Amino acid sequence: MLLFFWAHWCGDCKYEAPILTKLRSEYAAKGLNVVAPTQLYGYAGQGEDAPPVVELAWIDKVRQHFYSGMLDVPMPISKHNFDTYGASTTPTLVLVDRKGVVDLYHPGLMSYDDLRGAIEKVVAR
Repeated sequence: MLLFFWAHWCGDCKYEAPILTKLRSEYAAKGLNVVAPTQLYGYAGQGEDAPPVVELAWIDKVRQHFYSGMLDVPMPISKHNFDTYGASTTPTLVLVDRKGVVDLYHPGLMSYDDLRGAIEKVVAR
């Protein structure tokens, strides 16, 4: 499982999206699942304060536009997920092996080649 911690305002997350879409298509048959946790930040659009219902609509709009290749990926919205995995920056990538052991924890951008190598190592076990 690959956890992709992202935020609606995160430019690096948007950059990472096509990489994840490509890797999902390459490794789905080998059992790779992707989950994309995010959380509420209290604002939407151009940094305007927003109640949860407005921010949730903004998250959906951002997701439709920038993450179209990942619309079927589960997207739990909870600060608890960020706290549990220690994701203090976005993007943060967490790769968990079949036994539930965290094999990779990477805050920040990760290249296609580097992430592919990490996934290959985990699915080959």
